[in-house]
Amino acid sequence: LKHKNMKNSLLVVLILVGLQTQAQTNLTTAVDFTVTDIHGNTHTLFDYLNDGKHVIVDFFFTTCGPCIASVPTLNQAYTDYGCNTGDVIFLSIDEGDSDAEVLQYENDYGGLLPSVSGNDGGGNAVNSAYGISAYPTVILIAPDQTILEQDIFPVSNITTALPNAGLNMAPCITPSSFISGIDTICYNQNIDAEVSVFFTGIAPFTFVYAIDGIPQPAIVTSSNPHIILTQQEGVYTLSSFND
Repeated sequence: LKHKNMKNSLLVVLILVGLQTQAQTNLTTAVDFTVTDIHGNTHTLFDYLNDGKHVIVDFFFTTCGPCIASVPTLNQAYTDYGCNTGDVIFLSIDEGDSDAEVLQYENDYGGLLPSVSGNDGGGNAVNSAYGISAYPTVILIAPDQTILEQDIFPVSNITTALPNAGLNMAPCITPSSFISGIDTICYNQNIDAEVSVFFTGIAPFTFVYAIDGIPQPAIVTSSNPHIILTQQEGVYTLSSFND
């Protein structure tokens, strides 16, 4: 059963089995949203679409049995299509739970998708905007904002929905970065030296670099490479990085 208020009545089960499956969002065009996942990363739908990505949105809540059962299938699709470094971005958006509850759900059931809580991350508003009332609901959005799949159900149908949209599998790329610079600082010419920071992964990137071991303020950037212009002499190293 996909309903949030699940019932065990045999009569209800029989009635539901006899009903024709209905799409769980009536929208045919995507509505933009910006949410923050349980690890503090911000996701804006139209930024992904404008970058030419397809987006899978998995609507769930933490005590939903069918949602829990779908986690391995979604994990497999996520890894098969590049772990959010390929042409498909995967997001799980919760209804009605806190960051702590969604983090516990992720830890208990091994979810790999970036997860947004309803109460703390903005997920409740997205559920409302898309008219979601049954769970899990998994939708597929194309770069032109068209909702190609209003309800991939059973969720195992994702194995055909993605190829049908012309999408190809891709290897997962582990996010990484490195720092490079060969310029010489000439004080008498007042010319900046360039230090370049290169990334693999999905923008935006957050990193901290150090000069002679002294950490500098964190930088958030979507540029790749990110260019640091400097007139400060020293050894430049990368202290931390995440995408």
